Amino acid sequence: MMLVEGGDAETSRAPTHPDLALPASPEPSPPRGSSAKRLAGLFLLLLLICAPVITLHADRNRALSVLDEFAYADYLHKIDSGRLVVRHGDLSEQTTLRELACRGYAPSTWNDRPPCDAPSFDPGLFPNAGINSADIHPPTYFLVTYAGARAVLATGVTDDLVHAGRMFGAVWMAAGLLALWCLLGAMGVNRWAAVCGLALVAAGPMLLQQWHYLTPDAANLLVGSLVMLAVLRWERSGAGRVWLAAVGVLAMAIKAPNVIIIVTGCLYLIVRAVLARTAPDGQTRSVREYLVAVVSLIGGAAVASVTWLAVRAALARPGITPMERDERVGGLHPSQVMENVARFITPWDREPSSLYPLAVVTSYLLVGSLLVAVIALSRRDRRYSLALATGAVLLAGPLLLVAVNFVVRGSYTIIEPRYGSTLVPIQCAIAATFWSRRALPFVTALAVVAPVAVLFRLLV
Repeated sequence: MMLVEGGDAETSRAPTHPDLALPASPEPSPPRGSSAKRLAGLFLLLLLICAPVITLHADRNRALSVLDEFAYADYLHKIDSGRLVVRHGDLSEQTTLRELACRGYAPSTWNDRPPCDAPSFDPGLFPNAGINSADIHPPTYFLVTYAGARAVLATGVTDDLVHAGRMFGAVWMAAGLLALWCLLGAMGVNRWAAVCGLALVAAGPMLLQQWHYLTPDAANLLVGSLVMLAVLRWERSGAGRVWLAAVGVLAMAIKAPNVIIIVTGCLYLIVRAVLARTAPDGQTRSVREYLVAVVSLIGGAAVASVTWLAVRAALARPGITPMERDERVGGLHPSQVMENVARFITPWDREPSSLYPLAVVTSYLLVGSLLVAVIALSRRDRRYSLALATGAVLLAGPLLLVAVNFVVRGSYTIIEPRYGSTLVPIQCAIAATFWSRRALPFVTALAVVAPVAVLFRLLV
């Protein structure tokens, strides 16, 4: 791996960085008020950087994303009319039907749309017969985004609810990058390497599209960073099991595929528990403590999931939608299983463009760091366990989602790589610990070129 120096302390068999190797002893920390002010200031700085990029994209790309933005836009319109939760079988609002008729899809996959100026619209002429498919998601993301959209509307910069909701994506982006910054700090990454990590993640086409459009995936970076921060905080301090349960609730209250980051956190704790049992030298947490932490994380996620499934079932209208009918299967074919293996490793850009080569380089830079960590580091190093757990989920995580879809809904759909973007913070954090000496100039150059390429694509 070209970005790892053979003699660096970070890659030696006997790790010397206490934050990366073993639970650290308590150290004096700055006053909470001071830390909160610094984080608030950093959030505002990130928001000032992110807002123009997201707004420019919203201005230049009126078409709705083919990745279910039609349903998500309708969710906002339903909240605007006083309905806080979309029920299974609910028809889309006339306002939303007009949005799709006027805006179209990107990429274009539905070219026989009705005239934009029609007095009314027949839902049956629209995708999924005009039925909102977002009922599978908890309302959390939509309620937060709607509140943010109304705040944007109040400023007078736009009078379009969908446009305002998209603009609020800058807040999701800034919050996610702030959480990633905290995770990088918790992993002992130096400030310049951390800045490069934020730049590379912010310019990644997969994540950018999640912030540009209306989608619950906009919270993926935030959720992934917070889950791992809670896990590392618990391991270092021995306290904070409530926070483990809380991030479990948060992850599943946003979107069910976030189970991926919950599984990764649990696998990490299990690997650490196994190492504590087989090689206890230097370990300050017992096997029992690790297993209790796993139960706390899973427990929070399970409570949120079961609660939402019960609420959704109670509110659901009878019948089956055209989309559900198309996805129903009697069993899973081996080819359907195999085509989903390692889907989270694939760099993703829905529209092939000049950004795709950068997405490939960045993606394999981050994924490659996991392989380096497993090969080069001592098993006592936290990064070894993190890399092992994350690598396993990158390979097999899509199969878990396939199984969940089949068991819960009796359906099959190929798993989109974007569902694994909650793992990006871990990959970035591990990779950044290797960025020193000769590696840093290359990463710095990439961290400059990638954002410039994004801006060039938007402006030209």
